[in-house]
Amino acid sequence: MRIAVGTYRLALAAITFVALFWAPSTGPHFELTDYVYFTNQSNLLLALVMTWAGVAALARRAGPPPWLVGAVTLFILITGLVAYLILDPAPPGEEVVALGMTKAEIVHRLTPVAAFVHFVLMVPHRRLRVLHAAWWLLYPVAYCAFATVRGLASPASAYPYPFVDVSEIGYDGLLVNVLLYGVGFFVLGLVLVVIDRLLPVRALLSDSPRTRA
Repeated sequence: MRIAVGTYRLALAAITFVALFWAPSTGPHFELTDYVYFTNQSNLLLALVMTWAGVAALARRAGPPPWLVGAVTLFILITGLVAYLILDPAPPGEEVVALGMTKAEIVHRLTPVAAFVHFVLMVPHRRLRVLHAAWWLLYPVAYCAFATVRGLASPASAYPYPFVDVSEIGYDGLLVNVLLYGVGFFVLGLVLVVIDRLLPVRALLSDSPRTRA
């Protein structure tokens, strides 16, 4: 089972890296401005942590700590839920990147589901606390601050998402959105903590007691 878990993690990392850094029409690509978006940031974090965890599982080494696995799971779930519930659908005609899916489908649909499956089945549990859900909020809040400061410092640059677009919603609207989204993300983090507390201590699909994630 250890090999299956390690392979799953590395496969998830690989498909995420492909979606982020490769396109059939252009080959390898990297644009720093792409990482203004929370979607790309959260997917990159997931790919890095899954690479660490996958190598650790195959090498029988300790993997990333549970709070970090929980954090990247929360961030990628935020990406998936915001894309599904709030953002406009991706325009038609995008090229297929891998597995018959476009980049938008991979980073908005596949990786959130795959990361949640990993969290439930392949991670040791009963190690998270409510405090972790609070600490995890620091990143989304810091992201909102970054998006706001970037917009102020570079007025010609488009805001990455409409719910942080101060030019459209004003600072009052931004504050309301930060509070609403912050509460929602905290609740989502608490849900992950509750799931963690309800599941068995030993990972359901891992037989390696030394693997921490």
